[in-house]
Amino acid sequence: MSSVFQPLAALLAKALNDLHPAVRVASPGSRNAPLIEAFSLVPGKEVVVLDERAAAYMALGAAIQTGKPAVAYCTSGTAGLNYAPAIAEAFYQRVPLLVITADRPAHLIDQGHGQSIRQSQMYAGHLRGQALLDASASLESQVAAVGSALQALSEGPVHINIPFDEPLYGTPIWPESHTWSPWSFHAQPTLELMLPEWIKEAHRPLLVLGQWNPAWGSAVRSLEQLKAKGWLVAAEHLANLPASLALHLEDAWVHAPAARVDAVVTLGGAWIAKESKKRLAGTPHWHIGSAPPHPDVFGSLVEATEMAPLEAMRALATVSPVYEPSWARIWVQQRSYPATRWSDRWVHEYVSRHSRSGMDIHWANSTAVRYGLHTWAHGGWVGDYRHYSNRGASGIDGCTSTAMGSAWLSERPTLLITGELAFHYDINAWIHGEIPAHFKVLVLHNGGGNIFRWIPGPKSSQRLDSHFTWAHQRSSEALAAHAGVAYRACADMADFPAAYQELLESPEAAILEVFTDAEVSEHAWKDRFQP
Repeated sequence: MSSVFQPLAALLAKALNDLHPAVRVASPGSRNAPLIEAFSLVPGKEVVVLDERAAAYMALGAAIQTGKPAVAYCTSGTAGLNYAPAIAEAFYQRVPLLVITADRPAHLIDQGHGQSIRQSQMYAGHLRGQALLDASASLESQVAAVGSALQALSEGPVHINIPFDEPLYGTPIWPESHTWSPWSFHAQPTLELMLPEWIKEAHRPLLVLGQWNPAWGSAVRSLEQLKAKGWLVAAEHLANLPASLALHLEDAWVHAPAARVDAVVTLGGAWIAKESKKRLAGTPHWHIGSAPPHPDVFGSLVEATEMAPLEAMRALATVSPVYEPSWARIWVQQRSYPATRWSDRWVHEYVSRHSRSGMDIHWANSTAVRYGLHTWAHGGWVGDYRHYSNRGASGIDGCTSTAMGSAWLSERPTLLITGELAFHYDINAWIHGEIPAHFKVLVLHNGGGNIFRWIPGPKSSQRLDSHFTWAHQRSSEALAAHAGVAYRACADMADFPAAYQELLESPEAAILEVFTDAEVSEHAWKDRFQP
């Protein structure tokens, strides 16, 4: 071995040593051997996850939980393509996810060698920064490329692609002739929030607070100030607020007053409310976000301002004028009546009132996250709960892996509430050696994707069961056995309280699968406002 062996791997090890990521998530391979050896000398948590898609989502969950960057790294070829879903989620959630992909040298691409593909643009459109390293270039230029890419990490995913020629095995060596200057983020300048004139002149302003990561800090005090100044505040459970502080606007339009909203400010991440987006179409809109893209949710975006969420909330509460407060007070939500039959909604309502305060709750996409919103808005989840969900790209892929990564770095009991399709889809989340004992999963099994029974189009199709809900007879019991995790099933109201208590008290990770009827659950959801 030469006195300078795989210096680019040594370079990345030095960068990670300065970055202090929340965690490193590796996946097995050969072309990434220099990274494996170099990173083994870097302090910090690391886990090896077989499936790269699950690995990237697990890193995503760790970054969301801590607010710190997390790293996923893998071998060359199709391995890195599996990072793409988590990268898209990180892009839209603005999560600091660093992915490092090993590669073959450029002259070997397209020449018939195994696991050699065109990696340079495989995440195009969903990155905040990228460094395509080149072993033939000067080491100084590669140091600069890495540093430039990492500066973008505070706003979302960054990709570093690093080609390795053989030999691959051995400890990477940093050249003694090159000094290393410790790397750090450049401090962002403090910005002043300028309130647009048309916001000042509005009479009925609405603030929509979207998904809010608890790692950003609390927005409660600023919201209280804005409400006192006459703002109507709309939010959902993922905003991590007490429901008493905000209106679930989706359930308020039936009683909507004649005096409608004349200005909307959106802040934070995604907002689920589909009907409200339609009803507010055309309303003058100001979005405040940390980085583009700035969503034109209502088709009427007048302007956008770039500022960190908590800083923006505090500034908005300070510079806002006082509006006539009475208009906001007359907005009220429809009353929801408790479910009385065994159904998905009955289970969700029970869980929202009988879970222990101090838990992290992760919501899988599709129906689960919407039940979470409903129960939060109508009296559930009162206490110290933190709510999470992958609402950036809003896919069902990676729901379990993300929750797993978050739980791994959280000291709080963590509960994932998921549908059985999302659970089956991400079963490789369990193939590693770091399953947290305080991680529990509640699987709502109604025989398919029940959200498609809520939507008028699929419900009228002859292919509802085969192509939309994907109706099936599979359970999760064999999957739990495959993962080596305790499993229990439940199918009625009488058994559920004890089963749920057992889940929460389990000394190890555990899964409770609840079987419900799809049609009964559909009617229970649609009849929630009927006594």
